[in-house]
Amino acid sequence: MLIAFAIAIMVLKGCYNDPFTIAENTFDHFFLYSDKQIMPVTVSGNTASGKMLLIIHGGPGGGALVYKDSYMDEMVEPDFAVVYWDQRYAGGSQGNGGPSHISNFRRDMVKLIHLLKSKYGAHQKIYLFGHSWGGFLAPYFLIETNNQELVEGWIQVGGAHNYLMNDSLTLQMLLFYGQQELNAGRNINDWRPIVEFCSNNDFRGRSNAIRLNQYAHLAETLMPDVIEPEFDLISNFVSLKIPLTAHLTNLFASGIQKIDEPTYTEPISENLYKINTPALMLWGLYDFVCPPGLMDDILERVGSQQIEYHLFQRSGHSPMANEPELFWSSVLDWIHRN
Repeated sequence: MLIAFAIAIMVLKGCYNDPFTIAENTFDHFFLYSDKQIMPVTVSGNTASGKMLLIIHGGPGGGALVYKDSYMDEMVEPDFAVVYWDQRYAGGSQGNGGPSHISNFRRDMVKLIHLLKSKYGAHQKIYLFGHSWGGFLAPYFLIETNNQELVEGWIQVGGAHNYLMNDSLTLQMLLFYGQQELNAGRNINDWRPIVEFCSNNDFRGRSNAIRLNQYAHLAETLMPDVIEPEFDLISNFVSLKIPLTAHLTNLFASGIQKIDEPTYTEPISENLYKINTPALMLWGLYDFVCPPGLMDDILERVGSQQIEYHLFQRSGHSPMANEPELFWSSVLDWIHRN
């Protein structure tokens, strides 16, 4: 009798701890195990909708939960589920080493999507949301074999699908706006070293690319038309209990590993014709980090006949932070129609 009771308790406890729920207000947390990496995944929102927005976050070394703000909570998650996945060597991920080549990130995405469909239902429609570095991984995933069959759509937000082109466009954009701002007498002490560096250096080479990226982030804050984000990163880390130590460790590790180095020789642009998935391109006009010229390259080359784009006039690299209501309204409208 006691044995039967104990077994019943264990079964009930096992059911209670099942992290996969179908509901309008799901908040599930579990882990994706791949190679030697343990990657946290949070699924938040309306899993009963049958649609999931899979965040492919920036970095390398960034995290997914930094995208979960009040606009996500109030505008997006009531309609769809959002999947916040920390990539290997990123965010709160842990593990004793493991491969760091970009091809492993692609395999992780395949594993994650299969897991989501296995646990939440094969009917779930997955929409990739690639931002910045994630905007390299998303098309890199889509051009491989039959991966497009796993997803319903692709949303690209200030994405770096072509690193060499990216660096060239950043240098050109810094020079153009830098000279314009100097002529207008605005922020001269900030713009002068930027213009001098871009005038006397090539965009090629890792050290130049790093400096250009630093100047790109600074330049965005100097543009008078860019709306300052309301987002409080510290409050986000505290409220969601995001492990800061793991984040900092992974940022350092991803730099040491030079995870994004192979991207310079990966011919994404030449293979965009393979992508027939419905797509939505979202860019900030003042995105110095991943300039709008990258969006033009995708629009010119992609194979999809169902592609839309929006250029946010008062945004930089993260239009979801600069113009959140307009941004998420655009995303919601597109997902509803696709």
